[in-house]
Amino acid sequence: MAKLRLGFGVIIIFAFILTLIALFTPGWRSYQGEGAPDFGLVSHYCGDGNRKVADWDCSKWANSKASHEKVTLGLVIVACVLQAVAIGCFFALFSPRVRLGIPTAGICALAFLCLFIAILVYGVRYRSKVAYMTSMSYELLANIYLGYAYWIAVVATLFTLLAAVVAGGMIGDYRMPID
Repeated sequence: MAKLRLGFGVIIIFAFILTLIALFTPGWRSYQGEGAPDFGLVSHYCGDGNRKVADWDCSKWANSKASHEKVTLGLVIVACVLQAVAIGCFFALFSPRVRLGIPTAGICALAFLCLFIAILVYGVRYRSKVAYMTSMSYELLANIYLGYAYWIAVVATLFTLLAAVVAGGMIGDYRMPID
């Protein structure tokens, strides 16, 4: 049981770190080509070289979030909070008197559900926000794809699911000794 608890802790902490990285990096929506801009849920990168977009245009576009981006941002933030609570539960699991197997599994399952819905919504709707951007060299940037931060969020979702399964394995028929 101790190995299961330790394994759960490593998995949920890793999932939390990956979720934070995905939240704060600018690679959810990327334009094709070297030096092209990237846009994330919280941050953005305006590119460099021939594909650099003017900072004013880039910032204005990044700050005007579509509804699916707002929903994704909210769900990822909720998932981060739930993962932080699950990490707190992990430390409380080492107390012999505290029985947190069911709440921990439930919290991890809710975090997984939030992340799953977030990546599903963003993955389906990311092309709906049409943005033909003109670079500093007047090149039209139009070809977009799901960037690296999106795929980091997918991996974080899988690790959160694994943490929920491991937390579910900690639910047992442990009987407390009568003092």
